[in-house]
Amino acid sequence: MKITPDGAQKMIHSLENQRRQLVEKMNELSTFIVAVSEGNPEDLRPEFNFTDTVNEIKMIDEKIMKIKHARNVFNTTTYLPDEQMTIDEALIMMAVLNNNYKYYTKLGNAQKKRRNMSSYANEIEYIYTNYDIGEAKNCGKSMYDKMLEIQSKLNLVNTTYTFEIDE
Repeated sequence: MKITPDGAQKMIHSLENQRRQLVEKMNELSTFIVAVSEGNPEDLRPEFNFTDTVNEIKMIDEKIMKIKHARNVFNTTTYLPDEQMTIDEALIMMAVLNNNYKYYTKLGNAQKKRRNMSSYANEIEYIYTNYDIGEAKNCGKSMYDKMLEIQSKLNLVNTTYTFEIDE
């Protein structure tokens, strides 16, 4: 079956929901309570087949593993348009850029001079930045622009490229 990465993610989400429902059903039906006054427990036993339920869960798990494996292979072998990096590398780069972006944004929003409020001395102290705040802002903006560019290409791949899933 041919599918887009976006379609694969939706399929995984649907299968995980089915799996969760089966586990909830198993949790609900694997035991039951009968009051002595209600009669014979065998007459009140709810329908539940443990083996069938476990087998259904295994089948869903196998489908999820196949889809995820196919997606991983796709991600490690498919290059982003106009880039010299695979989808896998782009996803890793996005995580690194996002982490660094937060740090450089904080540095870019700093004040050149601020009062040190934790001083124990009788004197007023100031904390001074030891870097160019504008340079930190530019660094953060550059990272943000790169994230937008990569995300745009990932969105294109996720909705237009396809890969094969063994059924």
